[in-house]
Amino acid sequence: MAFRTLQASACMLLLISVCLHFMTGIRTATSREKCECVEETGSVHWRKIIDYTIIQKHPLCNKVQIILQLSGQQACLNPDSKQGKKLQKCWKRIKFNTQKRKVCLMLRKKNGPKSV
Repeated sequence: MAFRTLQASACMLLLISVCLHFMTGIRTATSREKCECVEETGSVHWRKIIDYTIIQKHPLCNKVQIILQLSGQQACLNPDSKQGKKLQKCWKRIKFNTQKRKVCLMLRKKNGPKSV
């Protein structure tokens, strides 16, 4: 009879430890996967941008995030600003190719080169 209570206690302990393992695993995943951009800027001078990352909406962050790498720091760009829309449009145009993303940072003249 003592063996049955010992066996039941071991099963209960195993069940509790499995439940705790999954509960703490979910809690750590949600705390890591929140929005990275808290404050956003309207624009940054194009020449100061070294690189950028665009993070699309996901279940834990319901907004598009544009993270700019500046010399020695990071900044978040407002995706609804003129500059943010240009970067997103170029990102879609290059079909999300990370090797070509530097193309989106090149300055282009509106009228092209002037002919003499």
